[in-house]
Amino acid sequence: MRKPPRFPRPELIVSDRRMMLIAAIGAAMLCAVIQIALHAAGGYAGGAGLPVELALNLLLDASLPAVVRFPRAVGALAVAVTTVLALGASLAPGVLSPRNDPIVTPAAAPLVVSFLVALVPWRQAFAFAAVLALPAIPIWSPTWGTLYTALSATALPALVALYLRTRYELVRELRERAELADSERRLLAERAETAERQRLAAELHDIVTHHVTEIVLHADALRVTTGDDDARVAAEQIRRVGTRTLIELRDLMRVVTTGARPVAARRPDDDTGGDLAALAAADQAALNVEGDPGTVPAVVARAVYRVVQESLTNARKHAPGAPVAVTVVYPGDRADVEVRNAAPRRSADPTLTGAGSGMGLTGLNRRVTLLGGTFSAGDDGEGGFTVTAGIPAPAT
Repeated sequence: MRKPPRFPRPELIVSDRRMMLIAAIGAAMLCAVIQIALHAAGGYAGGAGLPVELALNLLLDASLPAVVRFPRAVGALAVAVTTVLALGASLAPGVLSPRNDPIVTPAAAPLVVSFLVALVPWRQAFAFAAVLALPAIPIWSPTWGTLYTALSATALPALVALYLRTRYELVRELRERAELADSERRLLAERAETAERQRLAAELHDIVTHHVTEIVLHADALRVTTGDDDARVAAEQIRRVGTRTLIELRDLMRVVTTGARPVAARRPDDDTGGDLAALAAADQAALNVEGDPGTVPAVVARAVYRVVQESLTNARKHAPGAPVAVTVVYPGDRADVEVRNAAPRRSADPTLTGAGSGMGLTGLNRRVTLLGGTFSAGDDGEGGFTVTAGIPAPAT
């Protein structure tokens, strides 16, 4: 197992370079304003070197916004400016810096060190801080005052920036782990749901298919052996309905167990789940069919029939006497269904409304979703109720 790095990687630290650029620009402007104000007020102990020192400091301030894109170049410039000021203070006081001024570290140097820790590998950042501290002491004439000032301007900002960087990366890693754990939980839940659905489909196949097959076989045997014409017609009807049920059950189990979409294939004319015209006529609903129903596979045609059937049943129970309009459109690559009923004209029978399982619309939603479609059901805002479904039909 790969061990995590001791310190966070720099590319993971800077998630928004634009914000860092704004911070660098603001820091540069603040440093420049303070240094110009001190120079104008004579805040330094006099000397002819003040304008030169101010110019070098302003040069480093002006380069500070570039630290986001060129951190090493700005770090090298900070080292060069500090070295020049330190040499000037030791070899020629008053030429490059004021006389008797022990502070030679530019005001922007701590900011440069902080940005370097955030932008480059931590070893390089601390190497820059160490190199920057050597002329800031300076090493050829060290004193306790210069040592304290140099470390405060280099090592201390580096340590503070490293702490903030490590804390930021730790929080980010914890957040990523939490998101990963949440994704894993969702994946496990989906797998468990899929496994349970497949188990139920297998039980449905073993139990229902077995008994429906027996019904079909006995109906076929009765159709062949009986001499009663009415019994023969009834047996044929039982056989046809049972066969259609087996086909629908087979297609639905294939969708449930494998997640496969319905296959467009040639089908018998009666393999549609039922007659929509007869279904609408039985409920005195207005039916409007556009397009060719033969362009969709059998499993889609049966889903359309079930949507219309359940919607009409709900309208009959919950909106008695209300006019119902059924619209089915076959554009060629899908089937769109809309069943809309107006506001009920009389109160619903509580015995009738309480007789259902309450799972009709939920079952329709699952059926349509498994086929890759969309389903919605709700009030239309005028007291009525609308059920819509769109089911894709793959090309043959």
